[in-house]
Amino acid sequence: MLIEKKIQEILYKYKKILIAYSGGIDSTVLLYNLFKLRDKYPLLLRAIHINHNLNYKSNFWMEKCFLQCKKWNISFIYKNINIKCKNSIEQSARKKRYQIFKNIIYKNEILVTAHHLDDQCENFFLFLKRGSGPKGLSGISRIKIFDNLILFRPLLKISKKQIINYAIQKKLKWIEDPSNKNTKYDRNFLRNIILPKITNRWPFFKNSVIRSIKNYKEQEELLTELINPILIKLIQKDNSLFIKPLYNFNIIKRNFIIRKWIEYNKYCYLPSRKILLMIWNEIVCCKNNNNSQIKIGTYIIRKYKNYLYCIKYFPNLQNNILLWNNVKVPLILPNKLGKLIVLNTNLNYKKESIYIRKPKNNEIIYVKFNISEKYFFKNKNNINSIWEKLSIPKWKREQIPLLFYNNILIAELENKLITKEGTATLFKKDNFFIFWNKIY
Repeated sequence: MLIEKKIQEILYKYKKILIAYSGGIDSTVLLYNLFKLRDKYPLLLRAIHINHNLNYKSNFWMEKCFLQCKKWNISFIYKNINIKCKNSIEQSARKKRYQIFKNIIYKNEILVTAHHLDDQCENFFLFLKRGSGPKGLSGISRIKIFDNLILFRPLLKISKKQIINYAIQKKLKWIEDPSNKNTKYDRNFLRNIILPKITNRWPFFKNSVIRSIKNYKEQEELLTELINPILIKLIQKDNSLFIKPLYNFNIIKRNFIIRKWIEYNKYCYLPSRKILLMIWNEIVCCKNNNNSQIKIGTYIIRKYKNYLYCIKYFPNLQNNILLWNNVKVPLILPNKLGKLIVLNTNLNYKKESIYIRKPKNNEIIYVKFNISEKYFFKNKNNINSIWEKLSIPKWKREQIPLLFYNNILIAELENKLITKEGTATLFKKDNFFIFWNKIY
């Protein structure tokens, strides 16, 4: 058995295992070890094969993986993905793979991948190329938890040479993907050209890299431990960062705090020094009220008053007008905002809904977002003044549905604000409840 006893016990503890199975030598050795381990422990094994559709043989490879799992009596799942992005194929493929893993993982099941010692060394060089600090250079972890997914790498201390020797010894069959030889990909360039030359001159080099990774990991853990008491005070319940004290810190300390805060928000790709400088100069220190923002991947960093926010990016809805021709049918809102429902007499969500008058026969009902016009409510307060008093940041205002009859504002549905024109009449049959179901 290639998997050491301590790792076997960890796998047994979880019992339910989903294996990322490409059919290559690494994942085949891992699958075989888990298959043998099942004789010793009552494990529930499932294998998932992702067909990237990048090679004309990809369907043939999928079939071979299926037959291998059938032979070993392992439940087999396969999924197809298509990668349109030509510039960052590896990153796009990885993102799509992990989205699939999250969608099919069972409760209390762990995802197991075949990352090994040589992968760890390659990752070190890739992060070094990006100019990473201790966090990036501390390598990949054996166990990682993110987005409710537990990722476990049982072979992380096993070298590629050991894996190859083991596969030959056990007479295993695996798929050879020719793209692994294509050096236009950074990882393959390191694997096939750079690292063999280095290890040929310095055979001990990989072990030295692993020691450096351990040192960086310890440094990162120590820095995190020292900064955590400050970070706990600065991070708010809504995950925003209170930035006022940062003005008194030196650039090294404040950069580390901002980076750890972004990491706390579960953003996968940590910002570079350049991005951190932009966050400080263009957002934190921005004096005018132009709502500056910096987009990092699918997230944006913005400031409101004395707080910094890391929020999911959604397109601006300012020009969106959603006609609601039939109120008996729920109105689906964009940007995953949910749907609007007109409730009947069975008022299960009465407390969460808003009570307004029904539209007249000649009135068209529709929803708008992010309006620039001034609209007033019963207390004669302007809608933007109300939002300001409620401390609602601009980007949240942009996602609040506003209900109109013809060109007349009837209600703001987030805070249940009703205009004079939308106020329910004395006759109940002329009124109704609207419920905003945000889970959609």
